[in-house]
Amino acid sequence: MADDYNQSINELVRQVLAGDRSIPVTGGDTATETTLAAILAAYKTEDSAASNGDKGLPLLAMRQLADTTTTDTDGDYTLLKIDEEGRLKVSAKSASYPLVTGNITANAQTVFCDVSRASNAMLHMTAASLVGHNVTFEGSIDSTTGSDGTWFAIQLVRSNANTIELVTGVLAATPAYAWEASVNGLSFIRVRATAHTSGTATWKFQRGTYATEPIPAAQASATQAVSGTVTATVTAGTVNPVVPATPYFVNSAATTNGALILTGTSGLSAFYATNEGASYAYVKLYNKATAPTVGTDIPEMTIPIPPAAAGVPGVVNLHMGFHGFRFALGLGISITRNAIYTDTTAVGAGEVKVKLSRTV
Repeated sequence: MADDYNQSINELVRQVLAGDRSIPVTGGDTATETTLAAILAAYKTEDSAASNGDKGLPLLAMRQLADTTTTDTDGDYTLLKIDEEGRLKVSAKSASYPLVTGNITANAQTVFCDVSRASNAMLHMTAASLVGHNVTFEGSIDSTTGSDGTWFAIQLVRSNANTIELVTGVLAATPAYAWEASVNGLSFIRVRATAHTSGTATWKFQRGTYATEPIPAAQASATQAVSGTVTATVTAGTVNPVVPATPYFVNSAATTNGALILTGTSGLSAFYATNEGASYAYVKLYNKATAPTVGTDIPEMTIPIPPAAAGVPGVVNLHMGFHGFRFALGLGISITRNAIYTDTTAVGAGEVKVKLSRTV
């Protein structure tokens, strides 16, 4: 009887391992056969529908902290792994990608890399002996194999300089730099030989997943030279270059102090004056290309300077605004005692001091 039971169990195991659930279990008593049938019923066929009350077997998992494999050969069965917290260990190295390599030994050959889950990639070429090797960098958004789909040129930046390139240029040896590509939104990237005389060029693709900007080298990080022509439409007046203001100072003599400050178009950008006398003094500004004839020429601006009070000089500080005042012919000045333009009464020596800034 025991031999019959053992035979039934062995037969059940063979059926389960073979995936055959149709062979009836015989040879034992009714209780044993019922138990074995229940065990067999707990096994589920792939793609079979789930239902309430389904039974199953618990799975064992092995605690493993190190990122090493316990399986010697690809395709072999292995245990599930858990970490120190009892969580299923999916990956301790997030976004870890295997290196993709390929060789180019003739013109028009390609090496491609799936970047559908990457955000950037570093490309490098090595060669022991190489003649006339040149590739172009290309990407695709609809390729599914790396060989099909539509391809277009993409820009990469050298690892040792802010040099953006669509092609490598002719290479005769392993370059002292690599190339970085932003591959956001791409399915595949590839290098395609546009020239190759001899030798073997080994291309390597290392993918990464971290925040990156498209072609960061295109962002200027230092002072950049600018050249070219600026065209402007001027509806009125003249566009003049910005030049620093030129200061002018006069300490009154015992005269009317008539003088020419500048011949030609001039701008008054700042004006400051003091009066140490007991009476008002008047600074007059003329739009003339020559020295003004005081008492005859009509000033365009007459600025009263108040007298001193309690030993403190009178002060005038004019706020000109952004553009100031323009004098088309030239800028002249005089300092007299009275406001009327015909006045020729002199002020005292050292009594009035005028500081102004003018531009051309």
